[in-house]
Parts: sequence; C-alpha cells; structure tokens
Amino acid sequence: MRRSDDTIIAITGGAGYVGSQCAAALAPRGYRVVVIDRDEAVSRRTFADSRITVRAGDLRDPAFAAGAIEGAALILHCAARIGASTYMRDFQADILADNALIDAALYPAAVAAGKPAVVYASSSMVFQHAPVFPYREEDLIRTPPPTNVYGFSKLSGEYFCRAFGTQYGLPFVIIRYHNIYGPREQGKGEGAGNIHVVPALIGKVLSGQYPIELLSAGGTRPFTYIDDAVEATCMVVERALAGDAQVLGEDFNIGPGEATSIVDLAAMIWEQCGDSRPFRYTVDSDLGHLTAVRREMNPEKIERIIGWKPKVDLKTGIRQTAAWMRENGARKSL
Repeated sequence: MRRSDDTIIAITGGAGYVGSQCAAALAPRGYRVVVIDRDEAVSRRTFADSRITVRAGDLRDPAFAAGAIEGAALILHCAARIGASTYMRDFQADILADNALIDAALYPAAVAAGKPAVVYASSSMVFQHAPVFPYREEDLIRTPPPTNVYGFSKLSGEYFCRAFGTQYGLPFVIIRYHNIYGPREQGKGEGAGNIHVVPALIGKVLSGQYPIELLSAGGTRPFTYIDDAVEATCMVVERALAGDAQVLGEDFNIGPGEATSIVDLAAMIWEQCGDSRPFRYTVDSDLGHLTAVRREMNPEKIERIIGWKPKVDLKTGIRQTAAWMRENGARKSL
C-alpha cells in the first residue's frame, strides 16, 4: 500500500527493548505508531513523539487484541515472553503458554481487521539444532525443532504466520534477530542469567568481579547491535507496507556474518572495561543446554534483497554499551 501521514503501524510488545526503539525510529519517518503492551510495561516507558500512542492491555485477550490493532496497515509483532538463560530455565510453562495465547488471539484479529501485513519478530533460537554452518534461511526446514521452550514458541509463531497466510491470505514477513545487545537493555530480575550476555559480562567487570564468571564457556554467537537491528526492522517494515513481492511471504535472518565465542567476547569486554590484570575467567554454572552451542548465520539474503548490512562492529558496540552502563548504573532490573 502507499504510505500516507495516516498510515498506522501497530507494534505489539512496543514497550519492550526492541519494540520501543522501533517505535521511536518509525514515528519520525511519518507513520502513526501504536504501541501495544502490558500495563506494567508501558508504565516504564515515556514516548515523547506525538505520533506515538499507547494501548495498554493483555494481548492474550482476543477482544483486547482486536481493539488494539484497529486501523493498522501493518503489525510489527514483537510481543512475547522473553528473557535470558535463567529466565528461560525458570519460566518455561509461562513462556510456552503465553506466547501461544498471544499468537492465537492476534492472528484471527488481524484477519478480521482486514488483513494488515504482519512482520513477525522471531528468533535465532529456531536454529538451536542447525545441521549446517553458517546456516541460511532455507536450512530451517532441515533443522530439528528447538528443545529450548522459547525457541519452540517462536517457531510456533512462524507457523502461525504461514498457516494464516496460506488459509486466509494474511500477508507476513518473518525476521529472526540474532543476539541483540546495546545500551538501555534491562534485565528480568537479579542475577547475571536474567540479562543477556553482553550487558551481563560488562556489569560483572564494572562491578570489579575477577576472574569473570561465565555461565557457559561454549558456543559462538553473531552479536547484533540494537541500532542495526532496528534499522533492519524498519527497512523490512517499509518494504512490506509497499507490498514488495520480494519481501512478503519471506523470512530474513538479521545479524552479522561474523560469529564470536563467549570466551572471546568476555576477553574483548575485559580489554575495554577491565584493569591491568590479565584476563581470566571461570565457569560458574553451565546453562549451555538451554541455548544453541553454535550459532553462525549467512546474511546473504537480507543483504541482497533488503540491502541491509550491520554498521556497528562488536568492539564499538561493547564500548557504547559500557559507556551507557557507566552513566546509568551497571545493572537495571525490571
């Protein structure tokens, strides 16, 4: 569809880490943005742009979901129960049930509302057991389903997209974020396992911990700086709004082609934030079974079709994240 000053983009989970920054990025581009989230989530956010409005409520409720997306030309679907390793271990039933209930309410509401396009924020966790590296989007069909409950719930969300697309003609795009990090991330409680690995390790170093305790020493990750992830999302959203046949019905992995081991990540953080002592680490616990041991993606599809490449390298992103954490406190909890 052609964009106008009245084009509404609804962002579910719009008060969350990624959703709120997508809202702040899309409003200045001339869209009316509706942030949809729980009461306790929206109470923590202030949206200064007058083009952003907030609808607070429970997306598990079909009636609320229907009213919240009213008038939207596109839904950026970020709402989900999500957290780092300890959260995923301790709240598996809530994650599975709530994410399924949100999807079961939202997709029928979208069909009833005239079938606005849905850009679904999935996760790299759907590739938890990838059989090949670096994996491409088309490798998902050959990948065993995740044993991680959050990853399974996101894979289920992808099936919601495809099923409602096939049966009802609901337009959709699937995007899979790969290990987003950066300033302004908040944790879901105390303990390093309740915030993602980059701010968790920076917080440990800034607090004086030595040696650094890692929750798991294994694995590789492609780390995506928050500003890059938001820009990729906005580019996909605008192509979906335009009805681009190269984008609708497709899936895109969002992240860099370079992967970094957790130990190398910790060493980079120590180099930037630590003192003159040599880098040393211990493994305090091993939550590696909750996630993918190895995660390495091929970014060719999003580069070719969307024209997106990350701009912020990992060292720069660590420096900018650490600067924000020094200014605002090494830890913030929800």
